[in-house]
Amino acid sequence: MTFDQQCRRIEAVQQDACHLREEAAALRETLMEAGALSQVKYLARLHKRRFAAARAAHPLFDERHLADVLSTGSVALAIGVHTEPAEVIALLATSKVVGKAARDVLPAVRELYPGHVYVHGGYDGQRRLLSIERLAAPNGSDWEPLPPMSDRRAVVAAAVVTGRLYICGGWDGEQRLSLAERFDLTSGVWETLPPMLERRSHPAVATMGGCLYVCGGFDGAESLSTVECFDPSIENWRTLPSMLERRRRAVAVVITGRMYICGGFDGAGQLNFAERFDPKTGTWSPLPPMLARRVVAASAVINGKLYVFGSEDDARVVSTAERFDPEAEQWEALPGMLVKRVGAAAAAAANCLYVCGGWDGRQRLSSVERFNPCLGLWEEVHDMLERRDRAAIATIAGRLYVCGGFDGDRDLSSAECFDPSTGTWAPLPTMSERRSSAVAVSALA
Repeated sequence: MTFDQQCRRIEAVQQDACHLREEAAALRETLMEAGALSQVKYLARLHKRRFAAARAAHPLFDERHLADVLSTGSVALAIGVHTEPAEVIALLATSKVVGKAARDVLPAVRELYPGHVYVHGGYDGQRRLLSIERLAAPNGSDWEPLPPMSDRRAVVAAAVVTGRLYICGGWDGEQRLSLAERFDLTSGVWETLPPMLERRSHPAVATMGGCLYVCGGFDGAESLSTVECFDPSIENWRTLPSMLERRRRAVAVVITGRMYICGGFDGAGQLNFAERFDPKTGTWSPLPPMLARRVVAASAVINGKLYVFGSEDDARVVSTAERFDPEAEQWEALPGMLVKRVGAAAAAAANCLYVCGGWDGRQRLSSVERFNPCLGLWEEVHDMLERRDRAAIATIAGRLYVCGGFDGDRDLSSAECFDPSTGTWAPLPTMSERRSSAVAVSALA
């Protein structure tokens, strides 16, 4: 068999493998929805028959075993490109025969797929969601449905800590939740955790020292000042000193090992109060008040400084922005955004602060702008492909991923990616669910 013939047969096998993956994904989604374990055996038999048929129709070599083919570097790389890093890592861990080839190609596959963007929960226009899905970044061809959460929920506490996605509290449409669980990003398995000490939706969330901090929120009756921390070393929640103010829908960030909480709503009005928690002393200290009252503000940290912009001030949508310098312990007014907005998706990328979409008090927005700290001004960026309010956002490999949201008429299942190096937005595969008020996180492969 000539080399060209071998290449053509390899391409044919790859095409068949892609079709098989698509069929298996569709069947898996059906299984997850139906919860019919009896169909698993059927799926396994169907896959075995189709794989045998594909091998019979496209034999690779006359005298070599499949393991020999998979151990070939070029073939291993081609398979890795189609299956993404998680599957290559699984192959490395489970197969001695092809493990060396998997180890050799893993760096190249990781370069093509730095990690995944995970989107979970939210609201589809009718109900809160329990589904979660992920997309390989930046070249994933579709969203992969993952085992669902144990309960429907939106406005949760969520963060990635040492390779696990923690999801805590939230609102299921009827009550605030204390439920906590975590998803192992490598094994794809959910684990139930001890419930939080209080029911919470709209909390402020941060991670420090390998622990998850959940601050304030709303228990269904009042805004909370209580704080708790999940410590994986003891597999339980610890009560921490309460904040100086009750607040929900506040901003939480970590700078040089200390947690900063700013703004929010105390049940009576918007807040401009800011405070800082030092885990070494276990104490909260008041900070100078912000220059404006803010709730549902967008925020980011860059070069050790905290940026806060937009949101509502006494029910007015504003465009003001400010920056806190922890060393000088003071707030500095920044030029106002080009467009006033609330509910925007915001993140730091390429040493700039990006603010995407939101609501200006009249309509949902597709406009995007960024603050360049070096120039000290806001710059207009190409509009997103769709209007999006309350969209989920994550960054990975220097790119912005904006997912779902509400366009004024309906909740969206679309997603798009912004590459600062080209200054352009590109559509992403459509998510399996419409989602607004969802949460997006990123994790490296």
